[in-house]
Amino acid sequence: MPELTLVDGFVINYEEWGDPEAPAVVLLHGFTADLRSWAQHAPAFAEDYRVIAPDLRGHGRTTAPEDLDAYTMAAFAGDVKALVDALGFGLFALVGSSFGGMVSAHFATEWPERIAALVLSDTSAAYQDSRYEEPYFERERGIDRMEETVRKAGTAGLGKQLAAGIADEFLRQATIRRYASLSPEGFIGTAKVRRERPNLLPVLQSRLAMPVLVVAGETDPVRSASEVIAAELPGARYVQFREAGHTVPMHRPGDFADAVIGFLRDVEDGIEIAGRHLV
Repeated sequence: MPELTLVDGFVINYEEWGDPEAPAVVLLHGFTADLRSWAQHAPAFAEDYRVIAPDLRGHGRTTAPEDLDAYTMAAFAGDVKALVDALGFGLFALVGSSFGGMVSAHFATEWPERIAALVLSDTSAAYQDSRYEEPYFERERGIDRMEETVRKAGTAGLGKQLAAGIADEFLRQATIRRYASLSPEGFIGTAKVRRERPNLLPVLQSRLAMPVLVVAGETDPVRSASEVIAAELPGARYVQFREAGHTVPMHRPGDFADAVIGFLRDVEDGIEIAGRHLV
């Protein structure tokens, strides 16, 4: 996989697919995942676009700083900017799932002139809001408990704890390996960023003038937060997926790719994107 090494020695690992001369689409994965999350989607996107998927800081093969102060939302978004600048992208489409959606929203509010189209899947634009429903907060409390486990037993200990309830041996071992590969600092630092990130809700409408697609799963505990984003952006397209929980890209990969590609084509063709859809 290609890597970008910054002047301070920080390494951003990424993968790319498609025609280097095609319009660019950048894909950002969620918390505790890595760029492999997009393996099922990249071939479909790459038929028409140059696709880039990085490992976010503290994840995958990208540098995981030991200093927890190195984990800020500005730093996560800055890594993405450093990568797209190095690759020579002027204008590009940005797609983020879960924590990747948080980073995408932050990037888009900081540098809106760089974003041709924005996709926010299974995500929130603020850590707290009175419109969020109880399942959102219950999930957040669960992540807090996971962080406590990592502080006591490391990421390997968390992986074993999460794997204990998995009957399938292959999936059980995969879960153990996935969490053992994460650094404790990467987990704790990213969890900290999730809580301490800026509240973007007051600036969404003024800063996100580009076409926006908001995606949510019908049974996702984060759905209410996605609906709040859609409410703040009346010109956005909102798509809710039946029988899908958190991370629609994983639950409905083919349908998610179709929805994103359809959205991007509508943007390119100048077709009105606003509306709500249940698929």
